[in-house]
Amino acid sequence: MVRSRTVSSAIQSGLQAIHDLLLTTIYAARKELILTTPYFVPDNAILSALKSAAGRGVCVTVIVPEKNDSKLVHYASNAIFEELIQAGINIMLFTEGLLHAKTITVDNDFCLFGSVNLDMRSFWLNFELTLFIYNREFTNRLRTLQQEYIAGAYPLDIEAYQQRPFA
Repeated sequence: MVRSRTVSSAIQSGLQAIHDLLLTTIYAARKELILTTPYFVPDNAILSALKSAAGRGVCVTVIVPEKNDSKLVHYASNAIFEELIQAGINIMLFTEGLLHAKTITVDNDFCLFGSVNLDMRSFWLNFELTLFIYNREFTNRLRTLQQEYIAGAYPLDIEAYQQRPFA
């Protein structure tokens, strides 16, 4: 049996349902957390949750496109990569086009996918919808897809990142 829950951003009601459930999801991880998103500009709460997960031994992997269709998002994401790498988070740069999947798998136990990016615009401005799926078989299939994304990506190297040109 597949159990699922649909969560919307509910902008008009002032609720932060997706944001709060994403935080809970990150804090629930015990072994592995894999996230894919084309737009990765997390707020301080999500950033802290990701670093906390890595700090307690969770293998955290964030997969983003190597080249983004938004220069602003590209620069904003790059501004936090060093901090995340130093916290023990794996940043994988997808090279096979614009990765547009918004997925999260947690400990291969449950997963999320939908329209929400890991950015503040998705949390508080856009109307977004995310499906939480509590089924290991489905989660394993999604994780297999994430592994294909990882195969088409390379890890961001901290030394190369620190020596990148300013421009």
